[in-house]
Amino acid sequence: MNNLKKNNINKHGTYTRKKAIEILVEILEKNKPLDNAFEVSTKRSLHFSKLINEDKSFCRLLISTTLRNLTSIDYLLSKFLSKPLDKTPLKILMILRINVAQSFFLKTPDHAVVNTSVELCGKKWKGLVNGLSREILRNKEKAKKYLSESNKIPKWLLNRWKRDWAKNYSDIISGHLNLNPPIDLYVKNDTDYWAKKLNGKKIGNNSIRLYTPGLVSRLEGYEDGEWWIQDFSSQIPVNLLDIQNNEDVLDLCSAPGGKTAQLISLGANVTSIDNNKKRLIRLEQNLKRLKYEAVIKNKDIRNFSSKKTWPKIILDAPCSSTGTLRRNPEIMHQKKDRDILSLSKLQSDLLDKAWDLLKERGTLIYCTCSLEKEEGEYQIKNFLKRKKNSLLDKINENEIDKKLKASNKNKWLRIFPNSLDHEGGNDGFFIARVKKIT
Repeated sequence: MNNLKKNNINKHGTYTRKKAIEILVEILEKNKPLDNAFEVSTKRSLHFSKLINEDKSFCRLLISTTLRNLTSIDYLLSKFLSKPLDKTPLKILMILRINVAQSFFLKTPDHAVVNTSVELCGKKWKGLVNGLSREILRNKEKAKKYLSESNKIPKWLLNRWKRDWAKNYSDIISGHLNLNPPIDLYVKNDTDYWAKKLNGKKIGNNSIRLYTPGLVSRLEGYEDGEWWIQDFSSQIPVNLLDIQNNEDVLDLCSAPGGKTAQLISLGANVTSIDNNKKRLIRLEQNLKRLKYEAVIKNKDIRNFSSKKTWPKIILDAPCSSTGTLRRNPEIMHQKKDRDILSLSKLQSDLLDKAWDLLKERGTLIYCTCSLEKEEGEYQIKNFLKRKKNSLLDKINENEIDKKLKASNKNKWLRIFPNSLDHEGGNDGFFIARVKKIT
């Protein structure tokens, strides 16, 4: 390889890692969602937007791998650094974090890790970064031991799961930490055809799973609106509503619109409400691509008033999203116990409002992509106590896909992230179906 080509590759590699650090700062210091931070960075930087897909994919992989293993990485670094982590300059700490992620989880060659990190850190910190990186690499077995003995999940969340899911929490952890989780698509028609066309696997009547999708917007059928992205677990709540053709359905907290699209595909007339304008724009764009229509309202549900009531309502409430760590590993570093408490209060308010909008003898589906009982089991128990005209409608085994290992012993449905382990995992979910009685 000539020197000019080698230098260009090194510069590209350094730049990709520089962007990864910048995005990690946005996520960990400013609480930006991974998807949003990555998308904004791509749009803002002409250089980054012009990178080949392979480099963009590596950048994304490096970010998600660092986040997935951040607790373990920081534990390792604390054993090698002479000062506490919070006394280390942020940029230098981020460089060291991605170094460990590359060396021990992505198996990047040692020379590439050290060389790019030294280029990134600047003269003042070159000695520390070079020396510490080489020391860790010289002591790989010791470093691996530190990684293996540390918890991968932050203590605040791990303690909750040990308390609430004593029998299940180790399975939950393993189910959350799959590298490169697959992507599920909900297909309008001819699932077998699209599974073959996209080199995917059919996992449901309208659902296929892609294990190496690449850039989704470039896949066949995307521009023509033949399918949309929707995790398998997220498809279940709508299936439990038994939608009839031309039936009016209210979709609350609906953006970015997977369930709205699913409802329309089943023949429903959908009114879709969300208070997040940016997410609603995405919903409108998605529906336009799919050639679907819905009544869309940008409203805070708590302030929404209507003379009309609906026979069927789905409330996919804002939540901690701890069931989605395999796809959104940043959540475990951004959320805290206090967030669960404030979210559960919001969910309670939204449930009460949804109940007001439901017709007598109507059906309400309440669901969250959370593993926290305050946002699921306890939330519904409290709701049933408040609303004397409510009846928990049991979700029966014949309504659940046989391949899904989920619990319905308490009439509601609790789905753990390992429920589709044999297929590559799934999002964790809680789903309850409630009838309004007279």
